[in-house]
Amino acid sequence: MMDLVFELPMDEERLRQRLLPRKVLFDRSLIQSVSSIFQEVEESGDHAIKAATQRFDLIDIQAVKVSEEFVERSVSGLSPQFRDAVDVAINNIAEVNRALMPDLDWRREIRPGTVIGEKSTPLESVALYVPARKAPLVSTALMLVTAARVAGVHRIVVGMPPQQDGQPNASTVAAAKLAGATEFVVGNGVAVIAGLTIGTESTQEVNAIYGPGPAGIAAAMSVAFSYGKRTVVGIGPTDCAIIADGSADPEWIARNLMCEGEHGPDSSVLLATTSRALADNVAQVLEQRIPLVREDRRDVLTDVFGAQGMGSLVVCPDTSDACRVINEFAPEHLMLACPEGEQEKVLSMVVNAGEILLGHFTPFSAANYAIGITAVLPTNGFARIFSGITCKDMLKTSTVGGLNESALMQLGVCINQLGEHEGLPCHAAAAAR
Repeated sequence: MMDLVFELPMDEERLRQRLLPRKVLFDRSLIQSVSSIFQEVEESGDHAIKAATQRFDLIDIQAVKVSEEFVERSVSGLSPQFRDAVDVAINNIAEVNRALMPDLDWRREIRPGTVIGEKSTPLESVALYVPARKAPLVSTALMLVTAARVAGVHRIVVGMPPQQDGQPNASTVAAAKLAGATEFVVGNGVAVIAGLTIGTESTQEVNAIYGPGPAGIAAAMSVAFSYGKRTVVGIGPTDCAIIADGSADPEWIARNLMCEGEHGPDSSVLLATTSRALADNVAQVLEQRIPLVREDRRDVLTDVFGAQGMGSLVVCPDTSDACRVINEFAPEHLMLACPEGEQEKVLSMVVNAGEILLGHFTPFSAANYAIGITAVLPTNGFARIFSGITCKDMLKTSTVGGLNESALMQLGVCINQLGEHEGLPCHAAAAAR
């Protein structure tokens, strides 16, 4: 492994170069090629999805829609232990989303005779894309599907890439079904998103599409938005950060950096600490532990912490500077590995993070799998502007307003003046009594 330790301010430029690839979620030229796949799906439906899957994934699929028989076999094939784990996760995710649900219908008199409020209703249908190239992301399916079910979405479609046999991953299908998914489609990710955006013989179009993925999937979400679908762009390769002081356990820090780093060679993981000794010790633990990981994940971690990777251990002059580094990084996952008394101070200074985990008993994996909070979060710095996907993304809200006669009369001059200034006389006339 290369020297992973960056000491600020002297290594600021070296760190910037190290993390530079993370600044771009996808090459803008990719939009054109993705748009062409959408055009093919618009013209040829299922045939275009099958053709794209053969062309890009080198896999033949017999059908885009997954059969009920396959879904039932997938559920019945779960081991009792795995089924129990899935049930625990579903219950916890549902509990968290119920706590997050806003008041769906409220009104309040804010001035005499003026009532305002909101009425929220679930989207009629959502599509949830669950990638499976690096690993079967059962947890992603559970979080997205459960959030949609708690929100009250009636039609929940899960889209997935195929395995070599042309079928989706069975355990992910089973988990999603148990969480509340109503139908499944399989095929090349971009083509599947196009099909769910436009509609094909196998599936009707949906109101919204959510899900993580690499550059092509992020670009497909952007194109889906241009077709009028609600979506969130900026959920790409995994990234994480940890803020820690000299009291932190280097073993704990290293294990959690490896936890997120093992997702893929494009993962970015960062430690911001005020202790050079901690950074050096974490680097040493990483060097000792990575060779012990099973081969496929070991190769990934070697890339992440190697010369071309984005694994970084950053030594900062003080806590404020560590928080500056974190806010500029805007991590998907952030852990505060500092004493309880320091956590509130750090929390007050951190403004850009998809999720924030408190203390040495809240590992990234607990949040990814079992606490119930969402792990479908903005990456690549998009935490500056986006939030993680929860039940709230499955709702649409209408604002409500009402006036009595007296309140309308009090607003008459305001309405007349603004209507006259904008050159819209009918606006003033509509308010006349």
